[in-house]
Amino acid sequence: MARIEYDASLGSMLAQQFVFWCETATAAERCAAVEMLADAVVNRKFLPNDLREAEAALVIAAEDASPRVRRAIADGIADASTVSRQLVRMLSTDIDDVALPVVLLSPMLTDDDLCELVRAGRLGLGVAIARRADVSVGVAGVIVSVGEPVACLELARNQGATLDEAAMTRLVDMAADVGELRYALLQRSDLPAGPRHALLSQLGDALCSSPLVANVVGLSRASRLREEVQEQATASLIDTIKADEMTAFVEQLRGTSQLNAAVLVRAVCMGRIDLFAASLARLTNLPEARVRSIIAEAREPAFAALASAAGLPKTVVPLLLSAVRVWKDMAADDRFDSADVASTVMDRVTIAFRKTERAGEGEELGRLLHRMSCEVQQGAARRRAERYLAA
Repeated sequence: MARIEYDASLGSMLAQQFVFWCETATAAERCAAVEMLADAVVNRKFLPNDLREAEAALVIAAEDASPRVRRAIADGIADASTVSRQLVRMLSTDIDDVALPVVLLSPMLTDDDLCELVRAGRLGLGVAIARRADVSVGVAGVIVSVGEPVACLELARNQGATLDEAAMTRLVDMAADVGELRYALLQRSDLPAGPRHALLSQLGDALCSSPLVANVVGLSRASRLREEVQEQATASLIDTIKADEMTAFVEQLRGTSQLNAAVLVRAVCMGRIDLFAASLARLTNLPEARVRSIIAEAREPAFAALASAAGLPKTVVPLLLSAVRVWKDMAADDRFDSADVASTVMDRVTIAFRKTERAGEGEELGRLLHRMSCEVQQGAARRRAERYLAA
């Protein structure tokens, strides 16, 4: 039997006959034969009895001495859901060149199969699994726990991979010294606020510890630059954080000693009263509902006592109270455009602060308000320009 023709008679060939033919056929002939056979099996071109014979022939061919033949089978059935699971399993444990198409694409491999392959420690297979279109929480967790850097990087890049909190935290820790991984994680749409803040802080640390930056701006300025970068990282998240991420974000700030008066002032002035309340609840260990009630009432004795219990300096309390009251007034006034509310609030808060500021006190707070006012004004100008362009 010099070669196999691609027609219905192929299905009637017994697996035993196929074995006999393979003994005399060249590797190129065997590749051509298994390509046709795989196509016919995947597309169900045989009658049921013949199909079973054809599948058996493929399983036998999957043990061929030539990697070219085995790779031809793998390419032919890689993304098929109509082939023998036994065949898929055999190919997935073959050498990398044969296994990669199946490991990357096959829907026949279960999570248990994939986890077993990752734990085997073969880099190529781990990377292929990390690149699959859909990576479950369990499989992603095993990839992260094995900790192979290249596989973890591919996992972070894969938007189809589902990462739980533990996996995300582990990847963030790994990213402290790996810029590519940090960048890949920051591009993920499912990255919670807490890990995002940690990554942005890492980015600031990496930037400011760079010898180039230290030589250009000096060590003292580099240290201040690090603080400014961290402040901007926090600011960027305060404005966009979602309600279901609030607790984790507050704990992230608290755990890194960044849940301070400056952050709370920024939160209130940006209108994130919910974040302000969640922060005070964590700092005072009071029920959040009680904290929200005190903030909503905005009465000075109770508000001051709450701020004191949270460990906030007395100099910042009038400012916080003023900002809360301004937001209450703005919420009750429908004459203001929502895009300009923060700008108006900053103007009123800054004026109130200047009236109550005493010489020598609150200089740092004054500088913070100045920076925030500039940021808010710039943001309002951008939003106004966007409205003009949209119109």
